Amino acid sequence: MDATDPPPPPPPLTRKRGREARKSKEAAPPREPRRARSRSHVPPPPGAGDGRGGDGEEDVGFDLISRLPDAVLGDIISRLPTKDGGKTRALSKRWRPVWRTAPLNLDAGDLAPDANGAALAVLVTQILLVHAGPVRRFCIPAQQIHERPAMVEGWLGSRRFKNLEELEFTVPEDPFYGRSFLLLPPPPSTFRFSATLRVAAISQCSLPDCTATLALRFPQLRLLSLQEVIVSEHSLHSIIAGCPALEGLLLKRSFGFRCLRINSPTIRSVAFHSPCCGDHCVWKVGFHLEEVVIEDAPCLERLIHIERAMGLGVNVTVIAAPKLEACVLDDLDDGYYRLDFGKVVFKGFAVINYTTPVSSIKILALIRDNLRLDRVIELMRCFQCLEKLYITASHYGATYCWRRKHWRKLKSLDICLKTLVLDNYRGLKSQINFATFFIRNATKLENMIFTGGRSNGNAYFIARQQKLLEFEKRASKTAHFHFTTKKCYYDWVHIKDVHDLSIADPFECTC
Repeated sequence: MDATDPPPPPPPLTRKRGREARKSKEAAPPREPRRARSRSHVPPPPGAGDGRGGDGEEDVGFDLISRLPDAVLGDIISRLPTKDGGKTRALSKRWRPVWRTAPLNLDAGDLAPDANGAALAVLVTQILLVHAGPVRRFCIPAQQIHERPAMVEGWLGSRRFKNLEELEFTVPEDPFYGRSFLLLPPPPSTFRFSATLRVAAISQCSLPDCTATLALRFPQLRLLSLQEVIVSEHSLHSIIAGCPALEGLLLKRSFGFRCLRINSPTIRSVAFHSPCCGDHCVWKVGFHLEEVVIEDAPCLERLIHIERAMGLGVNVTVIAAPKLEACVLDDLDDGYYRLDFGKVVFKGFAVINYTTPVSSIKILALIRDNLRLDRVIELMRCFQCLEKLYITASHYGATYCWRRKHWRKLKSLDICLKTLVLDNYRGLKSQINFATFFIRNATKLENMIFTGGRSNGNAYFIARQQKLLEFEKRASKTAHFHFTTKKCYYDWVHIKDVHDLSIADPFECTC
């Protein structure tokens, strides 16, 4: 038989009958029970009990989490939102006693966001009475400090707050932030957590000089937020100096200081806001932030200006920040915003001094009402390692001028952009011309995102824009284009609270 011939067919299957079938069955080894073959017993770890679930049934092969020691389960519960942590009691009898002794994560915003101050205070008191474990995180509205100072002091003075790690006094996220009550100092018990506190958000308070310089020293503090706070310039710098492990600083709607100076070997994120001291401000302090100086910050990665104020400018000077990657160029009117990198100086969006490009910046947000393409091209020459560019503008100026004005520069300009986001995109002719420049010249582009109104998700609108923008002529053959509706009403800066300071890209919408 040749090697190419097919193999012979197998013999036909025949059913064994009578005595032959009984003999083969008796000769075969005994089969393992189905239950033993499908489930193997895994012994529980030491200290985890007898390996049974809360209802007395074997949880072998199913609920392995319940076998963990109480200390591990308690740590898991303490990291859940407040409501979810309380719901773990319904899982089984094994979980019921764990919540009562686990470190408590009490966030009043998760419990009853729509409850009034009195109802919320009663709810917090009930939880503290029922729960017997230590408090790890305590987050309440700052309104409670002014309406019930004795009750708040009683909460914080409890021995179960001894090892508190996170203390937050929050404020509503509304643009009309004028308050009718007089700002009081923080509760005295706030300063007894200096040895353990890692996150502190102080809001709607007044920090006297003696309090700030003598008591606000937290060697373990990682994140600090001062929102709607009155503090002097000397006290502010004393607070920063008293936090040697500080990684994130958020200054929002705070008054009493004109200059912010950063000298920190550990800080990674700084977000600041220059509020308006108009007649609507109830505090009438008279001082608002005018200057930010980064003197020595070897670990600083993000320097963010948030919440624009009409007619108020901030002069930002970066002296030593070699790892700075993300920043904002935000200007309502030319001349009100100044950004000085030493080798490059911007006044508004105009480059007034240029020697060498800034090589560390990789993420940049441009926020301006009227934006021209020639200004953007000039900016990109100053940030030649730029990878992500966010642009939001109400109006786009004449954009055909780049063809005759910058055609020589384009030959030597290496556009390293990988992601470009255009906000408020409506498919206007000026916007199409603006976007076409990047489509035809950004050779490393990976994603281009057009955000706007509801029409941006319309199939007819998308098909028409694909034709007008001429995607087939793109310089990067791997580029992808996305049309999305705007998900939120924030400016590009999505820093809502102190925890957002650790986000690598503060301009990416996560709503």
